Amino acid sequence: MQSILLLTDFSDNAYNALKYAVNLLGKSNCNFHLLTIEKPSSYITGELLAANPEDSIYSRVITDNKIKLNKLAEKLQKEISGFNGNFHSHVLFDGFISAIETSIDKYKIDTVVLGTNGASNLEETLFGSNALKVIRQVKVTSLIIPQHFNYKEMSSILFSEHQNDDLSKKDLNELAFIFREFQPQLHVLEINKNKNITNSEHNVLEKTSLQFVDYKIHRLSGIPAPYAIQAFCQLFKVDLHALFVKEESFIDRFIQKSQTSEISYQSTVPLLILR
Repeated sequence: MQSILLLTDFSDNAYNALKYAVNLLGKSNCNFHLLTIEKPSSYITGELLAANPEDSIYSRVITDNKIKLNKLAEKLQKEISGFNGNFHSHVLFDGFISAIETSIDKYKIDTVVLGTNGASNLEETLFGSNALKVIRQVKVTSLIIPQHFNYKEMSSILFSEHQNDDLSKKDLNELAFIFREFQPQLHVLEINKNKNITNSEHNVLEKTSLQFVDYKIHRLSGIPAPYAIQAFCQLFKVDLHALFVKEESFIDRFIQKSQTSEISYQSTVPLLILR
């Protein structure tokens, strides 16, 4: 049974991401852990002065949030027929990443789900500040849903493989689950930062949980990865982009300015960040 951590601040954007996840996974036997995070520093001064001495402000905040989370769970459960999961509600007073890491350890989380929130600068426009923190710091799989992206059954998935990736040592179970459920077309995009390209026909998915899946392979070299992926998603109508993220690695090159030009790749499809 998979354990999925659903992050929410009760915004429309967060609800859209949660709705996507429930539509994707709700018919399987999953434990959905709804989590909202409160910063302790937000409840000092004014609130404490106004609080009843016999009433803990933290208790009131937890109670109020639990009520909202339970209502959210009921609403999400009605989103699909044949829902077969379980919802659990949690409220934590902690820093954003610390609360997520605590939940991962306590509830044996397999995947963290959240939506992008958008902002003004390049990094936050790409993923949203909180999503970027999750991608960089959380050590389990994450599913990042772009703002306003509506769920639909998957017919095409892009898996981008980057130079020096050794897939035989990677866990592709999250992708394998999607293929069992939806049988989408898989496109494997090999990206080589150098201009030389090999036409080797080796099975890049050999010795992985996807080794028996049919796929089409595409090879590009000498093109910045953000440009290659953006064009590919548009040409092939991709429903999901999956990739492995190493520490430092690709994701930092993905969001930073190139030495020759500014790269501002705006993700338009959900991202499955594998570890």
